[in-house]
Amino acid sequence: MAFREPRDLLIECGGCGIENMFTDYTAAMPAVCNQCRERQIWPNFDETHHEYCCQDCGISICLKQSTKMDVASTPCRCGKLKISKVSPSTIAQEAEAAGATHLEEPNPSDIDPGFDWFRSEPEADPGRSDFNELFDQDPGHN
Repeated sequence: MAFREPRDLLIECGGCGIENMFTDYTAAMPAVCNQCRERQIWPNFDETHHEYCCQDCGISICLKQSTKMDVASTPCRCGKLKISKVSPSTIAQEAEAAGATHLEEPNPSDIDPGFDWFRSEPEADPGRSDFNELFDQDPGHN
């Protein structure tokens, strides 16, 4: 089945299980979970997920194989009952060919051990109020 691109893509995360919606997805887009930040598409994706497609609106739906899906009676978000299973799924091969499965991992030696993720960098303009003062004014410690 030839998919139009871009298309909407819904993926059930293989890590945390939430559903992630990617609007205007193309094979070159890296798909990362909104909650646990794990990759959503990997080379053996078709071994863990089933892909479905709505024949009317074109959305792709990728659910874990353990998730039950009654294709005949499950309506799409568009309201139609035209969902069909894509077999074999080519979403992983398309992402691999486009280079989307090769995300760069951060080098641990590049991370400053003194960096505080909660504090912003100091303002260059000394006349502006310091956002970090909010963290220093803890009412529980006065």
